[in-house]
Parts: sequence; structure tokens; C-alpha cells
Amino acid sequence: MRTRNIILACIMLCSGVCAVLPGYAQQQKSKDQIVFDKIYNAYNRIPGGLNKDELVQKVNEVEREVKLCMDSLSGKEARQKAELLCYNGVLWSMGRLAIETKDEALKNEIAQRVKGLDLDSPSLELLADVERTNLLNGYFQLFMPDLSALNRATYVLYNIKSEEVRNPYVLSTLVTELKQRGYTDEVNALMEDIELCSKTEATRRQAIELKERYYPARAGAMAPDFEMEDENGKMVKLSDFRGKAVFIDVWATWCGGCVAGLPAFIALKEQYKDQKDVVFLTISDDGIEAKARWKNFLKEKKYSGIVPHLIINKEKDQFTENYCITGIPRYILIDKRGKIVNAWHVGANHEFFPFFFSMELEGMNRE
Repeated sequence: MRTRNIILACIMLCSGVCAVLPGYAQQQKSKDQIVFDKIYNAYNRIPGGLNKDELVQKVNEVEREVKLCMDSLSGKEARQKAELLCYNGVLWSMGRLAIETKDEALKNEIAQRVKGLDLDSPSLELLADVERTNLLNGYFQLFMPDLSALNRATYVLYNIKSEEVRNPYVLSTLVTELKQRGYTDEVNALMEDIELCSKTEATRRQAIELKERYYPARAGAMAPDFEMEDENGKMVKLSDFRGKAVFIDVWATWCGGCVAGLPAFIALKEQYKDQKDVVFLTISDDGIEAKARWKNFLKEKKYSGIVPHLIINKEKDQFTENYCITGIPRYILIDKRGKIVNAWHVGANHEFFPFFFSMELEGMNRE
């Protein structure tokens, strides 16, 4: 009797909130959404730092809570979506601890709780793109931890039939990878898989457009020339440094991460002072209209004159597009022949920078 009253209370709560909306269909849809939100919030409220027993107990409480309200859903599809949201909640709330502790028993328990999850089920189409991405990544990180992001996308292409499910996931993965690492051999392999597997012309076309944008900035391509004003008002071209390796820091005074990385970059001038054929230069994304602020910053920090400092003129800017600058800081290494070594290089403050940079310089000297 008590359980029935709780169910009725949940139904009345949802119905009461929706009563102000016109039309039964709209009312019912909103009631379902309230339950979906309740499921998401219930799992999201599970605190971190719990031990295994505490976590299992908390998840059990949440499951009892959300299953009561799931009885008020409007139909089969709504219940299917709610179940998927529960699977996602379990994967993320319990999966983190299983991964951190490498607890196989906990991993097996999670597998039992999500045993009804079929990644190839058409029911995944009921989820929004971001919900599907969270669900798939939660599953992959627990049960297929060795797959890279690109390999996950390949798995989705070959193992999930629904175009509505796989296309947004694969394209989102592709865009993220391109923004973070540029056009690599691994990206090219995924491009080929998209062409082979995708039946959606719009998806294939978008992949081609992404390739056309990022491919020219790949390793081994000729670095597009550019011309910018330096802090003394002199126009400087990339081609002025032909015959020398050029390492570039793209930054801005308003970018906290950029400013934090500048001291390590500026220090490279002294660290590699014996390397006469290496040029370190910065390119500011502040824009020529903020030139005074940029120059004052360089003077206040005593960076002026140590390395060449250039600033982008956004009215004439081709650099941002040619080098696919979608976020800063960005670090770009160009060899002595004017070819791109890596347009998504690690920064000077990265722990492995000395190793990577020394190996790259040695490679240039052998050529």
C-alpha cells in the first residue's frame, strides 16, 4: 500500500507541474521529461569519495527512487529512454571507482546492472546526441579501456547500424581530435572508415570538408607563409626565417593558460642559445586594435626584445584559418625547409617537451 501511495504521489507531482501546459500531448511529453531529469539528477547527486560498499548502497537507493517514478512514464519508448539514462548513471557513478581501484568484482557488478544495454539497439535513437555520447563513452571507458577516442569511433562505425546513433558520435570524435591534434595518420584512417561505412551523404560530405580544412596543416606540408607586425612596427614574414627551425607560441593577453605558459616559452631562447638555427617567436591573438595593451604587457613582464613578438591583424588575417587555430595556446614547429613538423606541438612547460624537441631538432640536423 505504501509503495502504491509513493507511485501515486510521483504521478501527481509530475502531472501538477505540467498542468499549466496546453494540450495532452505537450503535457505528457513534459511529464516524461521531468522523470528523465529526475533520473539524471538522482545519479548525479551521488557524491564522490565513497568506498565500494557505500557506493553500492547509494546506487541501490537511487535505483529504488527512480524506478518508482518510471511507472508514471507515458509509454514504451519513454521507458526505454529512462532505462538508458539509468544505465548511463550506473556506468558513470560506479564506473569511476571500478576504474580507479581496478576492482574486477565491482566491474562485474556493473556489467550485471547494465546487462540489458545493447549498443546496437535502435532505442539509442531516443537519446539526445550528448546523452548518447555520454552513454557510449561510459561503456567504452569501463569495458573497452584500451580503445583510443578514434578507435571508439571506428568501433561505432563497424558495430552500430543506426546512422542516427553513429554519425553524430563519429563526427564529434573527429572534430575533437582534429582540434586537439590536427590531421594525423590515425585521423586519415577514420576518414577512410567513414567513407566506407557511412550511408549518409551529409556525413561523408562533412568529413571531406573537415579534411579540406585541416589537411593543409598536417605534418610534412609546406607551412603557409604569413606577414605580421612586430612590437617595433616592423613587418615580419615567416619566410624571412627560411633555413632556420621556427617554434611559435600562439597566445593572447586575455588567455590565462597562454600567459601561464609564456615564461617557459621565453626561457627557451636561453636554453637553446647554442642552437643558432632555431628561432622562437610569439604570435598574439589580441588583435592589432589591442596593440597598446599587448605592448604594455610585454614590457611589464620584461619579455620585450628577447624573442620576436608578432601580432595578428584580424582584418587581413589568413594565419588563423591556414593553421586551423580554434583555441589557444597553440604551439607550432616548422623545420628549416619551411615544412610543418607539428602544428599541434606540446608547450614548453610540458614535462616531455625537452625530449620531443631535442629529438625533432636532431632529426632536422640529419636531413
